[in-house]
Parts: sequence; C-alpha cells; structure tokens
Amino acid sequence: MDWWLAIMVLAAAAVAYAYREHTRHWRRLAALFASLAQKYEGEVRPGSLLVLPQLRFEHDGGRYLVTAMANSGAHDGAHGPFTFVDVELPSDSGQEIRVEQRAVGRPAAPSASGTVPIEGLYAFEDAFRIRASDASATVRFLEAPVREKLMASRLPRLEARVEGRKVSVHMDGIATSREELEELIDIASLLARS
Repeated sequence: MDWWLAIMVLAAAAVAYAYREHTRHWRRLAALFASLAQKYEGEVRPGSLLVLPQLRFEHDGGRYLVTAMANSGAHDGAHGPFTFVDVELPSDSGQEIRVEQRAVGRPAAPSASGTVPIEGLYAFEDAFRIRASDASATVRFLEAPVREKLMASRLPRLEARVEGRKVSVHMDGIATSREELEELIDIASLLARS
C-alpha cells in the first residue's frame, strides 16, 4: 500500500511542477506581449490552463498571431516548446516554401527531393535547407534582405514557411525577450512583403 502512496505523491509533484512551469511561461509571455501590443496597436489575449497568451495585430496588410506552444510533442519535426509568428496574407501567394536552419556543426545534407539550389548562395544553403514548389518564386521570396536577416539571426532552430496565404516563422523554445519576439516578427514581415 505504501508504494501506491509514493506513486500518488510523485504524480501530484509532477502535475504541480508542470503547472508551475506553464504559469511561469504564461506570465513572462503576457508581459512581453503587453510591451509589444502598444507598438503594433494589437491586443493580447490572455492564456488559460491549457493555452499560452497570444498577441494579435494587423501590420502591412497582414493579420499577425504571435504565441508559443509549451509542448509540441513531435509535431512536424519539432520537439518540445517553440515560439511562432503566423501571418495571414491578403491574397494567396500560390507557393509552398520551407526554409529550415541546419543544425550547427552538421554538414549540409545531399540535395533531397524538393530541395531548391540557389546559384551563388552557397553560404545560405550551408546554413539553411530550402524546400519549395517553384524555384523561381523561391528566389523572389528569399531576396537579399530576407537571406541576410535569416543568416544574421541567433534564434535557435529557426524555420520559416510560406504556404498559400500564410507565412509562419518558428524558433525553438519559448521566447524570453522582447528582442527575440521582434526578430521573429521582422522575419515574418519581410517574407510577407516578398
């Protein structure tokens, strides 16, 4: 009978720890979003027990959503928490482009099906894997300012996508600073304007 009590105590401790961590992320994000809401004339939607807060605003013709996931499971190659910016574009780009930061210290993998080489941009291709439905549109979306911003970024495991009417930019982990959030928003804005 004592082992049942031990299991119950351990389960209660695990739930209490998870709740404390969620609350800590919730409070930090709510404060960060509040500081950005004024700049972008947006609104902060409070989080709940299961959902972290969200920042929503309109900018340059797109509707922005900034939030985080505390536990993504193994969704779409992501593991653990991540922060993201989604932009709903006013019209369909007609494109599917995915740009993923390669792991640091890992050599570039051989070209896979769907990978789009961009002539003369070997440093970019060493740092990012590019998958796209149309090579010429990819070059247009990944114009110099976008590539420079992505290359200069210090955000962990950065990923950017353009899928029809949606632009998404993700980073590993839950943002801890206003600068990280502004950088995600800047990258999403550059892609949305392309």
